[in-house]
Amino acid sequence: MNSTIVVIVSIYLLICILIGIWATRKTKSASDFLIAGRSLGMFVMAIAAFTSIQSGFGLLGGAGQTFSAGFGFAAGVLVAAPLGFALTWFLVGKRMWAMGDLGDVFTLGDVVEKRYNSRGVRGWLAFAITLGVIGYLGTQVQAMGVIMHSIFGVSPAVGALIGLGILAFYSVGGGIIASVYTDLFQGVIMIVVSILIFFFALNVGGGMQNITETLQSSDPLLASPFGNFSLISIACWFLLFSLGAAGQPHFINKFLMIKSPKELKWGAFTAGFAYAITVLLVVSIGLTARSLQIQGRFPDLASADDALVVFVTDFTPSVIGGLVLAGLLAAIMSTGSGFVTLGAASLVRDMPRAFGKEVKNELFWNRIVVLGLLVISTLFSFYMDTLVALLGVFGWGTFAAAVFPSVVLGLVWRKATKYGAMASIILGVSLNFLFEILNKYGVHLLPEGVVVGAVSLVISILSFVVVSLLTQPVTSEAGSKVLNVT
Repeated sequence: MNSTIVVIVSIYLLICILIGIWATRKTKSASDFLIAGRSLGMFVMAIAAFTSIQSGFGLLGGAGQTFSAGFGFAAGVLVAAPLGFALTWFLVGKRMWAMGDLGDVFTLGDVVEKRYNSRGVRGWLAFAITLGVIGYLGTQVQAMGVIMHSIFGVSPAVGALIGLGILAFYSVGGGIIASVYTDLFQGVIMIVVSILIFFFALNVGGGMQNITETLQSSDPLLASPFGNFSLISIACWFLLFSLGAAGQPHFINKFLMIKSPKELKWGAFTAGFAYAITVLLVVSIGLTARSLQIQGRFPDLASADDALVVFVTDFTPSVIGGLVLAGLLAAIMSTGSGFVTLGAASLVRDMPRAFGKEVKNELFWNRIVVLGLLVISTLFSFYMDTLVALLGVFGWGTFAAAVFPSVVLGLVWRKATKYGAMASIILGVSLNFLFEILNKYGVHLLPEGVVVGAVSLVISILSFVVVSLLTQPVTSEAGSKVLNVT
């Protein structure tokens, strides 16, 4: 426990609480809770989109994977994600806004029901999103435990619970308003911290040339473009994190929140550029820490996920260390707040409406379900005891397989049908969970290096196209209107 770090992080957490109090006072309806009353401008929306994608999975897990095996994770994931921002803005930005302009559209479930005129698609998508939220939020729980343990000296489990308590405070009260404005605050922290630590880490490692030479002396592959990862793994990650980015519901749902389509201009560049800056933190710490380990100057690690935190606490001044750890908590909590709101909307709004029912007082029940999802996700993360990056790939793959075909392709392809959408959701999500559970118990059905989420995404897309072509196209009037948007 370093007093300077504790003070800096405590101030950060206090500001999050204050934003939560402010957002709670502004949240008066389900529209406020779920889509911020459609009031966001370009900069707030773009930074919120970037922070929702760049999470504890990307920073903590990415640094751990870079420490373990070199550049591969950065090449396959962290470079592909900014490309995903551009694809998403181009494919569905205006179309999603146009759906929201039809009125009473707060969730992706609302979007697909209007697009396909089908409550069945809404129900299956809500089910898939709920499962993905539990899995992906588990990533944030694990990462939060690691950070809080390093800052306050408590066990990772207790640290996770402390962080979740603060997350619950502002998520339950302020909903998506609290989420996007804490995202804005947290995003600025992440950008500033990434720039600072990049130059500091290179200096600690003796410069890029010295770091590269040290890595090559131990294992030449560590300094190669793809590290120790196979080309098939890199290709899978690139597919999953470029196309798959457009299938992340906590990201594309934000297009329903902007006040005008004019706010879309420069959004993709802003979000992608901000994300690219944070890649500097991941790569510089991962490679520098591994270089120091090879030289015998870095402590032994219980897990590769500890590399970033150990470097920050042992090799940086307290002020920089406090800012970095606050930035990590920012990445974790910004994504977590978006997830729980999204999951609550699926359970409170989409599931009941899929069966022809409506929940009275949605605002109240959304707040109750947020608490429940935080508890369930915590239990899931303790069961799926694996590296943060790998657990994050699992959650990301679940979302990509369910959402990319049914929502993104559905909004741009006229021949898409409700049967194709349901087939893609059911098959994609089922395969992702089946393969991951089998892998958990040592049963590996896929060739080594093949990423489960990428396979699930490809099969989901194929099933969507084939089943849609085999069934009679049925497009609602609302869906036709949005398909004409360019």
